[in-house]
Amino acid sequence: MQIKFFVVKGKNNISSIYVRFWDSNRIDQKSKTGLSVNYESWSKSFQQIKNTVNSPQKDFVNSKIRELRVFIVDEYNIDFNTQQHIGSSWLKDKIKKFFGRAYETELDKIYFTSWVQKFIDECPKRLYKGKPIAKRTIQHYITTINKLYSYEKHFNTRLRFQDINLDFYRNFLHYCLTVEKLNNNTTGGYIINLKMWCKNIEIEGLPINLQYKHSEFASISNKTKDVYLSENEINTIYNHDFSYSERLLNARDNFIIGLRTGLRISDFMKLKKINLKNDFIEIETSKTSHPVIIPMHEQVKEILTKRNGELPHQISDQKFNEYIKEVCKIVGFTETIEGAKMVNKKDEEGFFKTKKTDLKNKTRKEFGKFPKHELISSHVCRRSFATNLYGLLPNMTIMAITGHKTETQFLKYIKITPKEHAEKLKEHWSKELK
Repeated sequence: MQIKFFVVKGKNNISSIYVRFWDSNRIDQKSKTGLSVNYESWSKSFQQIKNTVNSPQKDFVNSKIRELRVFIVDEYNIDFNTQQHIGSSWLKDKIKKFFGRAYETELDKIYFTSWVQKFIDECPKRLYKGKPIAKRTIQHYITTINKLYSYEKHFNTRLRFQDINLDFYRNFLHYCLTVEKLNNNTTGGYIINLKMWCKNIEIEGLPINLQYKHSEFASISNKTKDVYLSENEINTIYNHDFSYSERLLNARDNFIIGLRTGLRISDFMKLKKINLKNDFIEIETSKTSHPVIIPMHEQVKEILTKRNGELPHQISDQKFNEYIKEVCKIVGFTETIEGAKMVNKKDEEGFFKTKKTDLKNKTRKEFGKFPKHELISSHVCRRSFATNLYGLLPNMTIMAITGHKTETQFLKYIKITPKEHAEKLKEHWSKELK
């Protein structure tokens, strides 16, 4: 097994440095390294730039030659002894790998975002735990890569695999939190996707920076003050007369169905008659493809009876969220409480500190104290369903309907306050005393 570096004199003084690698009759290949040198500065005997040359590139080129020599030998030992195919372009491919080069069609082997884009493009053909990847999950991947593109544009860079290190992690957090003013939970979701992609890149044998495994390179989150509606509040909504407005009546009925099924809006807004079977609702959820069977609440039955067996008209998520805020205001949910709502910050001068990155979406979550009806959205349905049943039914029974995989995840989702826990204990002791 031998390696030889050499130059070929051309028409001018700058010559390309070649390498030849051969091992008995198994392989004998030569290729350009991509390095170049003044022909007169090359030492044929030492196969490097002469030590007498006073040039800033001397140390760099000679160092790369030494590293490339070791790299080629190591790669050959691995490939030959693990029965890998050693084709006619083997040496050329290894040199490209060493220097991190790629053809236009192979950018996914060098650049992080190129690999991620290829991963997303292939998602419709991929499986996760034996099932197709949900459209909603793919959409979250697209949102994440768009954030990476914005990051690259802001810092005028293009991320390679080796760049995904702790410095990148800190810079990315800083960009999301202070430049785009995103909240911790949104940013943490991006980090989860980044780590998953890094793991897949490593499995493919590509040179991802292993600092992604560092304990600091972790998802971030913040405690949320999410709103839910109690049984009494739900009944107040149900019993209110909205017959004067078909728009509000339809929104209210859809709202009650969401509150009494614990389904996401993407599921309860697509319910059809075929899903209603003998006082049960049967549906496969769109996000997780999780089949659930939910007994019909009496209020849902009454809505169907009132509508001659027909479900309320389906409306868009945006209109639903707008209308149920109006519904809750009308029934009197106007007390001021802590929470968070989405606010468009496009006209708030100085909120975004930079104009370098043009942000398409300038709606951000704002924390503070607001009238309760302003904090109502479709997420209240599932959260109220789980919270109101907590303590009345076994957790596993509720989780079978809400689709939570672990009890830890479920307990984070419900919104029982410490005072409400204390009230439940007080009630329990009162019953024991009686």
